[in-house]
Amino acid sequence: MSTRDDGRGQPRNRENAIVVGVDDSSASQSALDWAAGEAQSRGLGLLVLHSVNVPALPGSVKGSSPKRDLAAVARQLLRAATERVATRFGPGLDVRAETSDLAPTQALVSASRTAAMVVVGSRGSNGAAPLSLGSVSTRVSAHAFSPVAVVPASAASGTEGHGGGRPVVVGVDGSSGAEVALRFALEEAARTETGLVVVHAWEAPVLIGGSTWDPAPHTAVLEAQATGAQESVRAMVREARGPHTEQVPCSVEVVRDQPAHALLV
Repeated sequence: MSTRDDGRGQPRNRENAIVVGVDDSSASQSALDWAAGEAQSRGLGLLVLHSVNVPALPGSVKGSSPKRDLAAVARQLLRAATERVATRFGPGLDVRAETSDLAPTQALVSASRTAAMVVVGSRGSNGAAPLSLGSVSTRVSAHAFSPVAVVPASAASGTEGHGGGRPVVVGVDGSSGAEVALRFALEEAARTETGLVVVHAWEAPVLIGGSTWDPAPHTAVLEAQATGAQESVRAMVREARGPHTEQVPCSVEVVRDQPAHALLV
């Protein structure tokens, strides 16, 4: 295990590795296991990253050193993390552990510049550097330079295999970002030898006064629009396919639902 830092809160030697942010939460443990399994299946190294960023607080007690205390806790946490990975995945996986002086979001976004993927837990601890959904994981997902995986505490251990025969699911909306996500999803489905489900969701508009538009009188029009959306999504898939993803089985679902809910179900 190493805990190197370049003096600016930026860990070194993380190129093309799977980077996982850890704290003392159960979701973090699941994220660590999932990231280790992903690194092993891809033949990549694993970088375990923990933030020891300490905000400046007024009225600090003279002579106290919260940063030194947190650094000691961080070393213990990272040691336990690397030992967990070694026990579950064996000595063949290249694992490095590092701390960063940056805030959690900044540390992970910085690491994403050269990472193959960044992995975070969906909910973190209530400590000084939580990795909680709605804060760090959401901001990292929005600003990272690499793909980001947000892993819930209920996720299966990486030792049980990734995918388990289940298809990859991707949401598309016609944007350039959706095109990138679709290509990544196709490549992931090809790599894991699974199928791909492409989801496009739409919602009925809400009128002034809070009433919801009634689509019943417009069924024929909506069905025609749904058919058109199906064809548009299929065209996106055809354009996104490459030599290695040509044979990936793919299905398209156009549903009336809130996009996030449609992806989760």
